[in-house]
Amino acid sequence: MQKKVFIDSDMGWDDVLSIAYLMKDPSVEIVGLSVTGCGETNLGWGTLIAQHLLGIGEHQHVPLARGTDVPLSLSNVFPQPFKNDMNDLMGLLGSLNPAHLPGVSAKPGWELLHDTLKVSTTPITVLSLGGFTTFAKLLALKPAASDLAKIERIVAMAGAVHVDGNVAALNGALPEWDQGSRYRSNHYAEWNVFVDPLAADLVFKSDLPLTLVPLDACNQVILDPSYTARITATDPVATLVRNVFEKKTGDNQEGALPVPIFDPLATLLMTGGVAANKTLSEFLSVETKETEQDNHCGQVRVEPSGSRPIDFVVGVSQTQFAQQYANVINGA
Repeated sequence: MQKKVFIDSDMGWDDVLSIAYLMKDPSVEIVGLSVTGCGETNLGWGTLIAQHLLGIGEHQHVPLARGTDVPLSLSNVFPQPFKNDMNDLMGLLGSLNPAHLPGVSAKPGWELLHDTLKVSTTPITVLSLGGFTTFAKLLALKPAASDLAKIERIVAMAGAVHVDGNVAALNGALPEWDQGSRYRSNHYAEWNVFVDPLAADLVFKSDLPLTLVPLDACNQVILDPSYTARITATDPVATLVRNVFEKKTGDNQEGALPVPIFDPLATLLMTGGVAANKTLSEFLSVETKETEQDNHCGQVRVEPSGSRPIDFVVGVSQTQFAQQYANVINGA
């Protein structure tokens, strides 16, 4: 039986690679996609990217909804020049030209997820590829326990537990991305937690079954030009994947930073396409206060107790990831 997957995504380059993989994975049925504007793209542009991606992948039937671009607290945002580059998918959006674009629900993303859970007769896996705002707003709806119980697991690319975060690193990667000392001094937070730390903390302290794929694991799978040559299929989705790899290892690199593969790693771990070599389980919380200097806002902390332990991956194989990702995109 296919794994039913609901995706919440900020529609950055790595999100596109993740959703492309899921569209070509015969073991997966995508049952919904919500776009959050708290992340790498502005909400309208992210939604447009999602429409085009589902269109070229002939997944126009997938329910699609917008989330919000307003976090529960604070205003931690990606540099706008970075977002501008992501908003048109590094210049690739105009080349997609799907025959049909899927419609967008009038309901917000958290209501789409709520409705999807209510009508489902089988468990649903939720893949989180952005911040946690959508899930915090889902909890605010106070869903029936029987509906929340249909969430088999939320798998989220998020956090940095025993390694440095990446907020300061991205802030300093290019001069035009520098947003000041709050960002420059934050060596602790990972972006998907940082964009809405209160939402992340609420989800961490809830009873929702949660597995994190943090930077502890992502830092072991680094994007390099060899990924481009592995994609040999010529269908529209594979072509887009190859072009994204080419762009992100070429003109659109993040300064001199080594770039982890991020969201696709969480995606393959979620589907079972790759297995974790090591997973830990701890009570975790999120720092929700910010300071101008030595800013710890968004830092994931290990606690002595909590609502339930959270699993997080700390060991993976880059070789296994690269082979499996290319196999599915190529239809092998």
